[in-house]
Amino acid sequence: MMREDIILMLNGKIERIPPVFSALTLMNWIRDYKNLTGTKEGCAEGDCGACTVVIGKYEHSSKSVIWRAVNSCILFLPMLDGCSVRTVEGLAYNETELHPVQTAFIENHASQCGFCTPGFVMSLYAAWCKNQKLGSSNIDDLFAGNLCRCTGYRPIKRAANQISKIAEEERDNSYLQAEKEFVIQNQKNDFLSINGKNGQHQFRFDSPKDINTVVEILRESKPLILSGATDIGLWVTKKHMEIEHLLYFGNVKELDVLNENEVGFEIGASVSHDVAMQKLGPHFEGLWELWRRFGSEQVRASGTVVGNIANGSPIADISPAFIALGASLILNHLGRKRVIPIESFFISYGKQELKKGEFVQSVYVPKLEKNQKFECYKISRRFDQDISAVMGAFLFSISNEGIIQKAQIAYGGMAAIPKQASNLSKLLIGKDLRNLSLDDCKKAIEEDFQPITDVRASREYRYEMAFNLFLKACDKIAGKSTSYLAGGAIDNIVVKPATDSLQNV
Repeated sequence: MMREDIILMLNGKIERIPPVFSALTLMNWIRDYKNLTGTKEGCAEGDCGACTVVIGKYEHSSKSVIWRAVNSCILFLPMLDGCSVRTVEGLAYNETELHPVQTAFIENHASQCGFCTPGFVMSLYAAWCKNQKLGSSNIDDLFAGNLCRCTGYRPIKRAANQISKIAEEERDNSYLQAEKEFVIQNQKNDFLSINGKNGQHQFRFDSPKDINTVVEILRESKPLILSGATDIGLWVTKKHMEIEHLLYFGNVKELDVLNENEVGFEIGASVSHDVAMQKLGPHFEGLWELWRRFGSEQVRASGTVVGNIANGSPIADISPAFIALGASLILNHLGRKRVIPIESFFISYGKQELKKGEFVQSVYVPKLEKNQKFECYKISRRFDQDISAVMGAFLFSISNEGIIQKAQIAYGGMAAIPKQASNLSKLLIGKDLRNLSLDDCKKAIEEDFQPITDVRASREYRYEMAFNLFLKACDKIAGKSTSYLAGGAIDNIVVKPATDSLQNV
């Protein structure tokens, strides 16, 4: 059975919303339809955090309701069907008692003009909902998606520190129970399917709950697959595209899975970066650090791992890392599955190995073997929330004697697709990690890639960074703390350090 009305809980009250334009954003609905103008529009692309709200959503991977801060400016309203939404206006317990998060901001003078303050408050409120332990380092991560314009971060961090000192037993989360019950109950609803017109534009939004329905929809139509909207949302808000048919994966139970066994992890198509980061991060230190710089908390809460791979971007950070790790993709073509190595998925710019009606169902990432070491590094203008100029990922299998038995090296930003450095990888096999010919390694990189010059970096800079990141990985894996100079053997080199900024581009 299908229905067209959207059901969600807004600030503790159930809303039944008649069919609306499928690309209406959550932020515009909150502001224009509900007159809750504390939620602001700053960038309309998920960068500034002024539009931050907190949603409660059921996750099949954890079999629980999880609350997370999200950017409402790039989420489409129908994606929130069955979820709870709380804005800054809904935090106070009553007309006379503010929420402790609000009180902390007031007492620490953490607001001036107030434009960005609601977003900061909601980010901290999301941490409150999760009872997240806050320290100096992860407070910075918590607010990485909120760009303050005038207050400065010190009073905001003091407010977060004040919240972190409130004991768990002192926290009143009573109204979260009502949200939890609502979200769990609405998992039983019929799936949402909206058909309508916006002026002369025909639109359709399907949100199936099982993979069989996904297959049937793909068999009879050509929808655009939607997961986290961290990319597609910008097509609407920035490019003003009119998308005729959206097929939303966010409620498909078979795609919201993250399975672990003795040898690896399977990440379903609707699993967010945040969920995957928490699960895989402890096994891959380098991958954890990469994910920490991937967008922001809001972006990682919405964007999906498979979505980052499936869009085929040459600067998608996850793809080179997974190529180096030897990941594979499980593709579903009208109910029939096939498995391919992830590197063969990327054919050319904007073209992937997908048949008509086929989609990426999941990605499989093997665990490291005992003799394997993995490192990955990202170079960008900003530390947080920035697109890579170069991203390098390095997997070495090394014998007890230091001989490289296997090398899988991949880069992003060096070609029109995320690509393995095949010549460099082959060159290293059988070599002593501590005694590499760096001139030969540099030439191999130049044979593997022909990068372009663009706004993020010059061709020459990309070559320099690709080489330096390789040296940095070798240094880390060899357990050395040498500095580098191009040429010579790795034991006796001095290298220009690979930095996290592009100051000289």
